[in-house]
Amino acid sequence: MDQIPGKLYLVPTPIGNLTDLSARAQRMLAEADLIAAEDTRVAAQLLAKLDLPFKDLVSYHAHNEQSRVDLILAKLAAGQTIALVSDAGMPAISDPGQIVVAAAVQAGYAVCALPGPNAALTALAASGLDSRYFHFEGFIPVKGKERASRLQALAQQAETSLIYEAPHRLAKTLDDLAAQGLGDRRLCLARELTKPYESYLYLSLAEAQDQVKRQAPRGEYVLVLEGREAYLARCPEAGQAGQKDLEDQVREKILLLRKAGLRDRSILEVLVDLCDLGKNDLYQLIKDEASSE
Repeated sequence: MDQIPGKLYLVPTPIGNLTDLSARAQRMLAEADLIAAEDTRVAAQLLAKLDLPFKDLVSYHAHNEQSRVDLILAKLAAGQTIALVSDAGMPAISDPGQIVVAAAVQAGYAVCALPGPNAALTALAASGLDSRYFHFEGFIPVKGKERASRLQALAQQAETSLIYEAPHRLAKTLDDLAAQGLGDRRLCLARELTKPYESYLYLSLAEAQDQVKRQAPRGEYVLVLEGREAYLARCPEAGQAGQKDLEDQVREKILLLRKAGLRDRSILEVLVDLCDLGKNDLYQLIKDEASSE
C-alpha cells in the first residue's frame, strides 16, 4: 500500500528555557505548511522569538480537539505537512494531541514525534527515586469520584508516580495524598523546571505539607512520588502494619455479611470484588472467622 503523502509532526516546545528547542524542531516549524496549536497566540509569540516566518495557524485545544480532526485530516489528505504544538512540552502528554494522532494513524497517515522538552521526565531524572519503572499520572482530576479513585490508585501504585499540579491546588493534593496514608513516602517536589527559579526539594510528603504551609506555592510543579514497592523495601514494618489493618477491615466485613445471612461462598464472591486481597487469603480469613465464632 502506497504511503499517503501528508505527514503529522508532534513538535515539543520549551517548558521554560527557549534554548531547549532543538534545531530540528525549529526547522520543522519553519517548513510546516500548517501549525496546529493549543493556543495560536502562544505559537505566534514563539515564532516571533525564533525569528521564524509566520505560518498558517489553527487552534487545536481541549475544547475543539474533536471538531478539528476533520480539518487536519483533510489537510493531510491534500499532502500538507502539519506541525502540532502545545503551549509547552510534548503534545498529547497531558496536552491536546492524542485524538488527532489516533485519527491520523487510523487513516494511514505518517506520524512523527520529535524528541524534546518534557517536565515529567526531567523531574524524574533528577528525583533520585527509582526511574527504571514509573507511572505517569499527569494532573489528578479536581474533584468527585474520579479524583477519589485516582488517589486510591496512587496509594497502591508499585512504581514511582509522576504528578503535575498547579500552585493553587498543590496544598490540597498533598493533603489528599497524605490522607491515603502516604505521609512517609519520599517525594521530589520539582518547581518551575528550566526557568530562572527552578528548584528541587527532596523530602517526605508530610514534610512537603509543612513546606507549603510555611511558603505559598508559586509556579508549576511536578511531584515525583516514591512507589509502594520502594517504600516497603525501605520500611518493611509499614507493610506489616498495613496488612494487619487491611485484614482487620476484611474481618469486619465478613461479620456484617454473615449477619446479613450470606454463606461463606457468597461472602467470598462479594469480598473478591471489594478487597485488595487474593482469593486464597480471603478464603482463609473467612474460615478463621467461622472457627472463632
